[in-house]
Amino acid sequence: MAKILIVDDSKLIAHVAKTMLTKKGHEVMLAQDGKAGLEAAKSGQPDIILLDLIMPVMDGYEVCQHLKEDETTQEIPIIMVTSKAETSDKVKGLQMGALDYVTKPFDEAELIARVNIHLKLRELYQEVQEQNILLQEMANRDGLTGLYNHRYFHEQLSQDFLRARRYHETISCVLLDIDFFKKFNDTYGHQTGDVVLRALAEVIERSIRESDLAARYGGEEFALIMYHTDKAAAIEAAERLRHMVESHEVKDNGNVLQVTISVGVATFPHETIHDAKELIEFADQALYKAKDNGRNRVEAHEG
Repeated sequence: MAKILIVDDSKLIAHVAKTMLTKKGHEVMLAQDGKAGLEAAKSGQPDIILLDLIMPVMDGYEVCQHLKEDETTQEIPIIMVTSKAETSDKVKGLQMGALDYVTKPFDEAELIARVNIHLKLRELYQEVQEQNILLQEMANRDGLTGLYNHRYFHEQLSQDFLRARRYHETISCVLLDIDFFKKFNDTYGHQTGDVVLRALAEVIERSIRESDLAARYGGEEFALIMYHTDKAAAIEAAERLRHMVESHEVKDNGNVLQVTISVGVATFPHETIHDAKELIEFADQALYKAKDNGRNRVEAHEG
């Protein structure tokens, strides 16, 4: 069931509420003042908080404000516990971030109902958040290969370049292109071309570090962001990937296909590179140099 935190300076009231809630299978934590309540909320991460408004040292309004200002606790639902009947007190609590209130002395059915409602709302909210994260991740991915897509690559590289420039970090951009890709589509059909693209994506994912980023840049072209990687290390990683692709047999409908790639590398910091756009442009120039020099090779931007 749920984990519930009761923050109330009255041991009797807290005990009554705990008894009612534990009968329903909930795990209940108790805190006798506002400061202890804040600490319990941060460390225990309850699913819901019952918060008394009138307490010494730190009242419920102040506790509520601190909870809503802290990223680790701001999403926890708060139900005010009050013996006050004035509407203004309840409105103030709601304005501070509480979602509901319950009055003392408790009516057991009302307390359980209000707790259950907000637990269900919290569960639904978390499900929506998870779905939103999943949808966003899907929107950032290429449908065929599962790698990040062109848009996300540009967004991420722009952010990463600014950070690298600010903190004097090294970052490399690698662009690679499948050699003579058109022949796979023309000879075997577009479905075989898709098989080649997916196979290359798998090899790329095996070759890079978890901290690096791989994307399908467009068509048969792919892109990598390699963090904290200088020119020599980027060339070495690109050469390792090139060799892995060359030695990898792609099988489709009884056919064994040999795939090779041409690779271009550019690294920042460099005197000719001032922004993410130029980093990509120089990696692209190096890629075309690799093609001009015979393909199935790695070239780097020299400046």
